[in-house]
Formats: sequence, structure tokens, C-alpha cells
Amino acid sequence: MEAIKGFGRMFYLINPNDTYIKNVEDVPDPDYVNQATPYFLTFILLEYFIQLYRGKPVARINDGITSVSLGMMMICGKTVFLGLESYAYIKIYENLRIYELPWDSPWTWYFTALGVDFGYYWVHRYAHEWNFFWAQHQVHHSSEDYNLTTALRQSIFQGWVSWVFYLPLAFFVPPSIFLIHTQFNLVFQFWIHTETVDHLGPLEYILNTPRHHRIHHGSNRYCLDKNYAGVLIIWDRMFGTFVEEKPGEKIVYGLVEDVNSMNPFWLQLFYFPKSFSRMLDLPSWSDKLCVLINGPGWSPGKPRLGDPLDCPEVPDRQKFDPKIPTWQTIYVILHFLVALAVQDFLVKNVLAFSQLSVVLIVGYVIATLTSIGFVLENRPLGIYAELMRCSLTSLVLYVTNLGYPTPLTSAALTLFAASTVMWLAQYFLVERIQLRKTKTN
Repeated sequence: MEAIKGFGRMFYLINPNDTYIKNVEDVPDPDYVNQATPYFLTFILLEYFIQLYRGKPVARINDGITSVSLGMMMICGKTVFLGLESYAYIKIYENLRIYELPWDSPWTWYFTALGVDFGYYWVHRYAHEWNFFWAQHQVHHSSEDYNLTTALRQSIFQGWVSWVFYLPLAFFVPPSIFLIHTQFNLVFQFWIHTETVDHLGPLEYILNTPRHHRIHHGSNRYCLDKNYAGVLIIWDRMFGTFVEEKPGEKIVYGLVEDVNSMNPFWLQLFYFPKSFSRMLDLPSWSDKLCVLINGPGWSPGKPRLGDPLDCPEVPDRQKFDPKIPTWQTIYVILHFLVALAVQDFLVKNVLAFSQLSVVLIVGYVIATLTSIGFVLENRPLGIYAELMRCSLTSLVLYVTNLGYPTPLTSAALTLFAASTVMWLAQYFLVERIQLRKTKTN
């Protein structure tokens, strides 16, 4: 029965009686998202085998790891700044609410679902139409693939500003019910990131579907700044941002400008210095301000959102897909899975750790994801980054145990020691041997 409920939550099919929570501190944030993780993995595997059976492109390991890594970074941010995003909402509700909707009413539940989705439409739209917000949101569009792992590409920063758009609900809706629906709204949007589903008939008129959301991730000219919906596509139809998929035209996914990176840390940050550089190049203060509040395609003399004709009708580009040896791929997968397990352990036991321990563990996760990003890009820096990361992590674990001595610690120490030896062996033996062969020839 619990598995059926979990499956239903993926599609917002929920009995309100199962999620009535009175006190905000009792809301399992982000547990509803964490509880969906097994379903995320199940759907990703199912999509992979369906595409394989159809002879269609399947998820690439390097792109998939990068996507999941970006989602992990977002969770790291929420873990460190636990509750900060909802602080303003709670304070407004406690001190300024106009009317208190009952927390255990189905009418409140459905009204909040609608209100959160309406708020998300405007969050999402302004994330594309204001360059300052786009600097945070572009992460989600950085994949040149479109599959279920793409849904996990999330910004570590966007949640720190998006809460503003939901504040009107704080005058009526109990924070507990609001926080529940922000999670369900996010979980629903996972399954629409796929090419395996084509047309869902009459549901296409009401719901956001894979067919609609594929357009939103396209960099074809007609796809830009369209189909912002979260759950209900009716908002796009109402506010003039809806467009249908063009039959026969292949959608090219990714950002308008190539990023060419598999490094999640770089993907989270690269657009900020780029925007700052644009501001420095403009002479007037008004133009500098416009870089922040206009669209990412704006430049002096252009419309606020930029000129669509500046973008190719159908981009022609090769996917960024660096190749690395098989053993390095296995190495990356191993360390990625360890980082994923460590983060999951932290999220489930965060209150058992000191603040310093939380920061150190989050630092380890981010350092791991960043370092293996260098490896995935086949950069020479990767070997040095890995040597430093493995050595430093082993030292920190040995000295501190993070205040939580468990068998996991011993296993981690062994793994990191072995990893360091592996990389040393690879560098001093394999590469030196290849260098000698080259000189001999």
C-alpha cells in the first residue's frame, strides 16, 4: 500500500487526508522528496531500457552523473541553510495573516496546490526573463540531453530568492500545508523530463506533460521562453507563453551558448562572472542595471528579452562528450556512489551531527562532485584534485571521526587510502610507461 502511495505522489495523486499536518516543525522537509528517490531511480532505469529497446539514444553516464551531482548540491544547500527559505513565509503567517484557512480542510489543500503551482509559474517565468534569476536557473537547462536525470539538475541558489513569489499565500495558508505542496509540486516535475512519452491525449490541454516540457528545454528559436508550467499548463495558455511542438523539427537541448562542462561546481557558478563582465563592459549605470533585470539575450538597443532572430532557428552543434578510460569511469561511479550514500546518511541524521560536522560532510560531498567532474572532462587537473581530496578527506576522518565513529568511517578510510594509491599508481606507472614508449618510437 505504501509503495502505491509513493507511486501516486510522483503524479500528484494524493489523498489529502494522508498529508494533513498542523505544525510546520512536523513537516518532513525534504523527506517527501527523499522518499521519492527509489521511484526516481526506478523510472530512470525503466526509461533507459525502454530507449535501449527502441533503439533510441540512452542517458550518457557522464551527463547523468553531472545531473544528479547538481541535484545533490542543491540538497547540500538546503541541509546547511535548513529552514531559511521558509523563514519569511512563517513570520508573515504568524504576524500578518489576514485569514487563517483550516489546516485539515480539503478545500485548503486544493487551494494551496493551485496557489503553489500558480506561484511556480511566475517563479519560473521570471527565472528566464530576469538575468539575475537566470544566472541561478540556467543550471537546469545546461544538459544537452533530455531524460529523467535532467530533472535532477537543480540550482543551489534559486531557492534563496524564489520564496518571494509565494509570499501572498502566507496571508492565508498555514506554513505546514504550503511546505508540503512545494515538495509535491517539485516531485511531479520529475517525470515530465523524458522523450519516451509522446502524447497524452486530452490531458495535454490541462497538465504539463513531457511533450510540453520538451519544448521548454529546447534551444530552437521557437522554444525559447515558452511553456513555464509546473503542474498545470493552463497558466501558459492563459498568459500567452504556450507553444505546441513543431512536427518534424528536431529539438536541440541545452543552453543557447555552449558551456562544454561536466563539472557541477562550474555549472552552478559560471554565469555570475559572465554577467558581471557584461556589466563592466557597458558604460552607463542604466545599462549595467538592465543586465540584471532584463532577459539574458538583452543588449543595448534590443527588446527587454532580446531579439529571437539573434538565435539560430535550429542550432547545429556537437554534444560535449569527452571520453575517458573505462577504469576511470568505474572509479568515478564508485566515488559518486559513496558521495551519494554519505549525503543520504547526512540528510537522514542531520540533527545527530554538530554544525561543524555538517559543514565538513557537505564540503566533502561538494569537493567529491567537483573533483570527479574534472575527471569526467578528462582534464589533467583531475588527478591532482583527486589526490588532494582523497588525502585530505582521509586525514580529516582519521583525526575527527566527525563525532560519529561507526564502521562506515573505517570503510571510508580504507576506500580513500586505496583510491589515493590507485591514482598514484596510474600517474607514476601508466603515464610514465606511455611516455617512455613515445620517446622510444
